[in-house]
Amino acid sequence: MASSDVESRLSDFEFRLERLTQAYYRWKAACFAAVCEVPLTGDDVALINVVNIGSEPKRLSEVGQLLNRVDIPNLQYATRKLVRAGLIETEGSSSRKETRYRTTAKGQAAAAAYAALRGETLPPMLDALDEWVANLEKTGKRMDLLASLYGQAAQIAISRRHQS
Repeated sequence: MASSDVESRLSDFEFRLERLTQAYYRWKAACFAAVCEVPLTGDDVALINVVNIGSEPKRLSEVGQLLNRVDIPNLQYATRKLVRAGLIETEGSSSRKETRYRTTAKGQAAAAAYAALRGETLPPMLDALDEWVANLEKTGKRMDLLASLYGQAAQIAISRRHQS
């Protein structure tokens, strides 16, 4: 996959990113399973966490934007799963575009228990990393920039696919 030193380093970085992503999603699923009897994937946990942010219900398009996801059918499937589990509920019209989602009392309790368990387990481990907290904001901004660059690269790849 690499024809230069830069491409080789990029491939190494992407492999590490993939491993981090998979470990993070596995962690979220395990953490949520420890506090709630509903078996969820890491993607499901991300969805309930985003729906639980703030007090305003969110449309599916907003959830997708916040999670940087464009796979609306998968988000719809996940929201139906979370509604059936009693963790979120719908609000609004019967139109899919206008339906909003909010966490139920059960969902809020599960999200709070998840946050508490995360607070008990991860920060002590992360303290072992030198200056982790001091670099957190800078690292987060770099991650946002990388997400934007990968999004832009995806648009270029899509446009090339459709050129003759």
